[in-house]
Amino acid sequence: MSPFGVTMRRTVGFARNFPSTALAIGGFLAAVGVMFVFNLRAAEGRLLSLASVWTASVAPVLPLLAAVLSMDVWSDERLSGRVELLLTAAVPERDLMTGKFLGVCVMMAVSVVASLVAALSLVHHNAPVAFAAARFIDFLPGMMALCLQGALWCAVSVAVSAFFRHAAVAAVVSCVLLVVLPRGLWAMFMECAPQGRTAFGEMPLDAHVTAFSSGTFSSGTVVAYVAFAIAALFVGTKRIETLRLVGRRAAGARFMSFAVMILAMVFAVVLTALAYRLDFVADIPFGSGDGRISQRTRNIIAESQGTMTVTCLLPRNDSRFRSVAHTLRSLRREAEAQGGVEMSLRFVDPRWDFSAAQRLARIGIDKPSVAFELGRRRTVLALEDGLTDRNIASAMLRLVTPPHRNSIYWTSGHGEASFDSYGAFGMSDIARELSRDGFKNFTIDLTGDVVIPADCALIVIAGCREDLSRVESERLGSYLKQGGRLLVMMDSPEGGGLASLLSAWGIRASSTRLVSAKTLSGGDVVASDFSNHVVVAPLKGTQVVLEHPLTFVQSSAAGGTGADRIEFSPLVMSSEHCLAVATERGGATGEDLALRPTRIVVIGDSFFAMNGPLASRANANKDFFLNCVAYLAGTGAMTGGGFEGEVLLTGMDRRAWTSFAVQSGLVVPGVLFLIMFGYVVSRRRRS
Repeated sequence: MSPFGVTMRRTVGFARNFPSTALAIGGFLAAVGVMFVFNLRAAEGRLLSLASVWTASVAPVLPLLAAVLSMDVWSDERLSGRVELLLTAAVPERDLMTGKFLGVCVMMAVSVVASLVAALSLVHHNAPVAFAAARFIDFLPGMMALCLQGALWCAVSVAVSAFFRHAAVAAVVSCVLLVVLPRGLWAMFMECAPQGRTAFGEMPLDAHVTAFSSGTFSSGTVVAYVAFAIAALFVGTKRIETLRLVGRRAAGARFMSFAVMILAMVFAVVLTALAYRLDFVADIPFGSGDGRISQRTRNIIAESQGTMTVTCLLPRNDSRFRSVAHTLRSLRREAEAQGGVEMSLRFVDPRWDFSAAQRLARIGIDKPSVAFELGRRRTVLALEDGLTDRNIASAMLRLVTPPHRNSIYWTSGHGEASFDSYGAFGMSDIARELSRDGFKNFTIDLTGDVVIPADCALIVIAGCREDLSRVESERLGSYLKQGGRLLVMMDSPEGGGLASLLSAWGIRASSTRLVSAKTLSGGDVVASDFSNHVVVAPLKGTQVVLEHPLTFVQSSAAGGTGADRIEFSPLVMSSEHCLAVATERGGATGEDLALRPTRIVVIGDSFFAMNGPLASRANANKDFFLNCVAYLAGTGAMTGGGFEGEVLLTGMDRRAWTSFAVQSGLVVPGVLFLIMFGYVVSRRRRS
C-alpha cells in the first residue's frame, strides 16, 4: 500500500478511538438536524427541492466539523513527539500530509452521508409527501458543492493543525479562518456599503452552494476551491518540512520555507482571479432553485402565441447576473418545450453595449431590469424587486391578457385592513402582487353620494370591525344586482352588518367554530380540502391557514332557475365545515358586459392575507387570495403557485413539526453519539 494510503488508514483508525470524534460527529448531526428543520419549514410552499434545503443546511456546519476532526491530526503527533519518528521514515512529507487530509475527508464524508440518510429517513417517516417528490439526482449537484467546500475546509484545517501543538488552539484558529473571518468581513462589507446586500450580493460561500444546487456550474468556482485546497496542503507540507530544520544555521531555510508558503497562497489568489476572468458557466436542467418554472407560468407560455422578446439590462459583473441569466434561460427552454410563444432572449451590458443601452434608456429602461415585449405591448420588471417565477408570470400575463376592468376598490371607514398599510396587519404585500398582475388599488367610501366607477373590477371588504350603514348596504346591493363583484373577508357572523346582504345572495355565516382541526400554532386552522371550483382547483395538494375561521352554510336565497339562479359553491372545507364560499347569479348568461353575472366570494377570516401571516407562514394563502380576485375580475388567471409536485410540501402540523424537530436535533444524533462513544469505550477497555 502507498505511504499516503497507510497514513490515511492510520488517521481514520486513531480518530475512531477518540471521544472527541464521536462528539464532533454527534454535534454535527444535531446542528444539521436543527438547521434542516428550520430551513424545511421556511421553504415549505416555495419552488425548492428537498435536496436544496438539505444542502443549504449542511454547508454552514461543514467548516466546524472539519476544524474539530482535523485539530489533532498533527497537533497530537507534535505534542506526543511522534512527529520526529515519522520524519525519520523514508516517506515524503507530502505523502504524510495527503494521507492525513484524505483520512479527515473520509470521516467528513461518512458524517455527511449519515446526515443525508438520517434526514431522508425522518422525512420519509414524518412527511411522506415531501419524500415522494424527492429524486436522487437532485442531490448530486449539491453533493458536488459540499465535496468542493469540504475538501477546502479539510485542507485548511489539516494545515493549521501542523502549526500548533495543542489541538484546541488549532481548532479555534481553523474556526476563525473558515467561519469568523470570511463571514465577518462579508457582514462588514454589507454594513459599510450604502446598498447593502444589493451591492455585494449573497455571501459567496452560500451563493456557490445555491448555484450548484440549482444546476449552475461555474468553472471559476471549481478552480478556486481546488487551487486553495492544494495551496493549503502545500503550506502544511512545508510547515512539516520546517520541523526538520533546527538551530540557527537553519534560520535562512525556515525563512525561505515561509516565503514559499506565502507565494503559494498568492499563486492561488492569482489563479482564482484568472479562472473567474475566463469563467465558463454551464446551466444543467436538474436540481432545484430559482430557475424552476411553475405550472402557472407553463400554462401562460403554452396558451400564448407570437414572438416574445425578453431583454435583460444588467452588467455581467453584477452579483445578480448569474441567477437572473439562469432563470431566463430556464424560461426559454420551457417555451421551446411547450411549443407556445416563441421567446427571444437578449442580454444588454450597459458598459459595453452602448447603443442597445441607449435605445432602452429612450423608452424609460435605465435601471437593472428585464423587459418583456410582445407586439406593441411591453412590461418591465425591476430587478430590485427580484426575478421570481410569480413576477415573471404576472409580467407575461399582462402582455397576453386582453384589456379588462383593472381597478380594485377597498372599502374604508369601518376598521377594515388597508391595502396601503405596511404593518403586520396591513395588506400592502398582497396589494403589490395585485399591481404586478395589472390591477390598480383604490379606496372607496360608500357613505357619501358616490357612484361606483365603471372600471371597477371588484370591491374588497377586508374585515369590518364596525357595521356598515343602511345606505352603504343598499348601495352594495344595487351594485351587485347590476353584475357587481364582491370579495368579503369577515371575522364575525354579523360581518360588519353584511349578514342580511350576504343572506340575500345565498350565503349565511354560522356561529359554529371549529374545535378539532389540523393546526400549526394551536389557534389557527390548516385546511387542505378544496372543491373542484375554478378558484381552488389549482391549489389541490396545498394548504391554507386561517385564524379562527368562520363557517358558512347555504341560505334559502340560493337556488332558483334561469338568469336568477344563485349557485352556491363551497371553496375550502375542514372537517366537513365550509370556510370559504362563492356564489354566482346569471352565470349561464355569458360574459357580455350587459349581462355580466354577479359573483361573490366570502372567506371566514380577514387575517390570512395580511402582511404578518404572509411573511411568517409557508402556505397557499397568497395564491388563494389572488385566485379569488382573478375569478371575480374575470381574467381567468388562476395560479397554483407552482404546486403539483413543483413546490416543497410536507403536510405536517404543529405536533408533527415538534416531533420532527426532536427526532432530527436530539434523538437521532444522540443515538449515533451513544453508539460511537460506546465503541470508543469498548475499544479502550480491550486495549
